[in-house]
Amino acid sequence: MSLACQNATVPDSPLARWDARYKLAGLFVLAFGVAVLQRPQTVGCALALVLVLTFLAKISARRVLARVGLLLVAVLPFVVVLPFASDHGLELAALIAGRCVTIGLIGLILAATATLPRTLAAAQSLGVPSVLVLVAQLAWRYVFVLLAEARRLRVALQARAFPVRTNAHTYRTIGHVTGALLVRGGERADRVAAAMRCRGFDGTPRGLTPFRATAFDVFALLLVVGGTIALVAWDRL
Repeated sequence: MSLACQNATVPDSPLARWDARYKLAGLFVLAFGVAVLQRPQTVGCALALVLVLTFLAKISARRVLARVGLLLVAVLPFVVVLPFASDHGLELAALIAGRCVTIGLIGLILAATATLPRTLAAAQSLGVPSVLVLVAQLAWRYVFVLLAEARRLRVALQARAFPVRTNAHTYRTIGHVTGALLVRGGERADRVAAAMRCRGFDGTPRGLTPFRATAFDVFALLLVVGGTIALVAWDRL
């Protein structure tokens, strides 16, 4: 049985054409390498490398800046506090911010250059248990269904002129709505499981398109892994 999930269209780019298995392995190694860097200079070089990859992935500047802004907001407490906490606080704050932004952009590249089902299929082919892949696929597919159900319940409350206040009646009503959402979600899960069993699903997700590696895929993986090793080696000098 094949399980297809809705996902946004991926624009054509060199990284989009990179085999998802090699891309996932290479970007994972790069992210791990960035996480162990201990000098702001090497983190800056890693960030420059990742920015080049975002350009090759043809990710819009607005999307990159939006992701960087969110990441900087997340590390803002460290950036504000650490410079006053120790003698090397400013350097440590820059190191943490650089790591966070770089790894976040690596995640953006992975998400923007392949559909989620394709990436999960690549993870499965690399040895990730099928159960985890299946859970991730179903969660991605049906979280939007649950959000739509929550919006319908919210509209129903608004149609009945429900006043949102800080009193027991409001809390009780919100509890009832949450319970109804959970019950409907459980019933939907039972129906989905029954439908999958009726179609002969054996517990192993299968993709619609087989993987086919080329020399470019291997070369790109070696290039990214080699660059990561060089960065870590330079960081330790």
